Amino acid sequence: MWFNLALIPALLAIAASATPLASSDVSLEARNNDKITYLGSKGATLSGGTKFGNLVFVSGQVPILNGTVVPGGIKNETAFVLARIGDILKEAGTDWSKVLKTTVLLQDVRDLPAMNEVYAATVPNPKPARAAFEVGNLPVFGISVEIEAIAAIY
Repeated sequence: MWFNLALIPALLAIAASATPLASSDVSLEARNNDKITYLGSKGATLSGGTKFGNLVFVSGQVPILNGTVVPGGIKNETAFVLARIGDILKEAGTDWSKVLKTTVLLQDVRDLPAMNEVYAATVPNPKPARAAFEVGNLPVFGISVEIEAIAAIY
């Protein structure tokens, strides 16, 4: 068996002893009194990002402006998304130079070279860790790219 059943009581004891986090509509407070700050637009399903302690998590940003896909193809879409991430980083008190990791989702992997051209020109050196994937569908019809980021504040 891949899981040792004898561990279940120990795991349950650990889980039972954990102190739950206190929550409210605005913030979540941990034992060390750090609060989660919600960044960017706060829609029905997500925030533009969150800040907790010295970390910032930027939600996947998409090239939508006033309900419409940003025109001009993958390069314009990428530039728009990276600028939006930059705005959220600034709101959190950090910037692109402190980004630790990005994740790029592409509708079509053949757009990777064009996306890389804009990414390389925008994101300062040394570049953060990054993963890039082609996905079957992005969350908004007609977009080519979605990018998320994790950054530090110091």
